[in-house]
Amino acid sequence: MLTATVGLSPAAVSSTAGSPPTQPVTIPALQSWTAGTGQFTFTDKSRVLVRQGDVLKLKPVADLLASELGSQFGFNVKVAANGDRPGPGDIVLGLGEGVGDQGYELAVGKSAVVTAGTEDGAFNGTRTILQLLKNGNKIPAGTARDWPTYPERGVMIDLGRMYFSLDWLKARVRDMAYLKLNTLQLHLSDDEGWRVESSLGLQSAQYLTKNEIRSLVAYAATYHIAVIPEIDMPAHLGVLLRKYPEYRLVDKDGNVSPTKIDFTIPAARDLLKRILAEYLPLFPGKYWHLGQDEYLANSQFANFPQLEQYAKATVGPDATAKDSVIQFANEMNTFVRSKGKIGRVWNDNVGPGTTIETDKNVVVQYWTDSDSEDFFGPNGPYTPQTLLDKGYQIVNDSLLPTYAYPSGGRTPQIHVNYLYDSWSVEQFYGYLYREQNGTYVKYVPVKTVAVGAPGHRGSMLNVWNSGGIWTADEAAADIYPRMRIMAQKTWNSPQPAPDYAGFQSIIDQVGSPDN
Repeated sequence: MLTATVGLSPAAVSSTAGSPPTQPVTIPALQSWTAGTGQFTFTDKSRVLVRQGDVLKLKPVADLLASELGSQFGFNVKVAANGDRPGPGDIVLGLGEGVGDQGYELAVGKSAVVTAGTEDGAFNGTRTILQLLKNGNKIPAGTARDWPTYPERGVMIDLGRMYFSLDWLKARVRDMAYLKLNTLQLHLSDDEGWRVESSLGLQSAQYLTKNEIRSLVAYAATYHIAVIPEIDMPAHLGVLLRKYPEYRLVDKDGNVSPTKIDFTIPAARDLLKRILAEYLPLFPGKYWHLGQDEYLANSQFANFPQLEQYAKATVGPDATAKDSVIQFANEMNTFVRSKGKIGRVWNDNVGPGTTIETDKNVVVQYWTDSDSEDFFGPNGPYTPQTLLDKGYQIVNDSLLPTYAYPSGGRTPQIHVNYLYDSWSVEQFYGYLYREQNGTYVKYVPVKTVAVGAPGHRGSMLNVWNSGGIWTADEAAADIYPRMRIMAQKTWNSPQPAPDYAGFQSIIDQVGSPDN
């Protein structure tokens, strides 16, 4: 049997006056820790107990924790509805006042008791227990109160440009849950690939079947991770338009775009709705991402008179060509909302220069301060603060700090230490470039909002696969530390180390659920 005590960190994290300036090591760090006397010891007699009145809601959480601990320690861990009578070494899960929707309280003594207001909060408490038992079977006595600043903390995986297997994705789910990351966005299609089985025959050579998608979504739900699908439109539709070339966008000189759809054609919009209708039932979560990025720069709209004509016909006589893009986004949003989903969009076209605005009930994922790649127009996107002031909910998906790329692409990589040392969730970047000495110089000023501002949902690590090449193992290795930094930043507890060099040792100590 293991007898080592879990390591303690001398990090400057909030604690009760008079208690030692130490706390158990976790990622993300605990929001607060009050040291006690003694310790908790997990043994082959330990059980996971659920308070009697909470069995219906917390039994799945208890079953998963027992399975994980059983695999780690090599013996069967029993689950019982006996939470009011714990013995030494027992872990108790119960619902109570809680700490917000996702927070929890952990009281460690002879037994370890997790109390939360919701199933999500209780699950997060079990992730802390898993980490504290990672390197031994003892946890120092004390009480933690822990909660996230941001409700959405996640990872976006670009499957359109690179296929990842179901097993690879499930491994990422386990790792995300271990770190209390709770959102997985799947970029399912792009110009290079269509990675989900299609009744229209759009799928690439490597793709996920619908049954695999169902398996992944159910698996993620077990780990309290919401899956957000994305079928990008009206750009990034190269695969679709190779089969339906009649819907390609054509400019006034007859130049054809192979990747952008002409949504002014009614049959083109009907086709997109047919595709959405096919996939919506696969994803029972409340969000659907509609893309809406990199269609046209402001300077290019004049080349497509059909867009302005469509806008004037559908919006009004004063409408501009850019209004057509907003009208299209709103039409698609209305469609997914009719199916019970909340729409999400990239932020490119959510800005001035139109007579109508993107529906306020979409979530805007802010990635850029330009209205199209490599173009800075006078009517670029709204700033994050303006979006909040207008009533939108936003997510920080800033290029480049939140991005992970394979090497060899045209986009400079962000050194992993930069993410820990120099970025925080309230800082929204646009374009950066890297000098030869490895420092980053900003083309335009960083935009900021208040920490934990209402309407600011959080951030994601965005795993894009454009440009360079890597293997699935190389991608997993690259994002391993970045996921841990993103978990720390979005939970937004006091940083457990002053810089990334110090955080690396914490990464090593906390480890992962699979090793």
